[in-house]
Amino acid sequence: MYILNAIIRPEYWPKSLNQAQIIMLPKPGKNPIAVTSYRPISLLPTISKVLEKLIRKRINGESNQQDWISNHQFGFSQVHSTIQQCHRVAHTISKALENRQFCTANFLDVSQAFDKVWNPGLL
Repeated sequence: MYILNAIIRPEYWPKSLNQAQIIMLPKPGKNPIAVTSYRPISLLPTISKVLEKLIRKRINGESNQQDWISNHQFGFSQVHSTIQQCHRVAHTISKALENRQFCTANFLDVSQAFDKVWNPGLL
């Protein structure tokens, strides 16, 4: 705990904690010869994961968290899930249709984001 606090206090992040080992996992049912058939996974050092949990615990423990984290932020939040976000979007669309208002939405599909990555550069 003292080491982790010593890292946080001066805002210094050691380079050894910033390096990840990247492994390529094959996607099920895909051609094992094709480069696009693999999913890159980053493995961080254990101490980095412990530090990440410590920082998350401190952020979640802030009393004025609602002031600086939007209520519509659903990633990395203890009380919000993807399903709740889907319900919120469906409710907003339904409410707009009932009130005869316009309702627009933007969706970004990142399902194959790592398939287009420059693999030698990533490794």
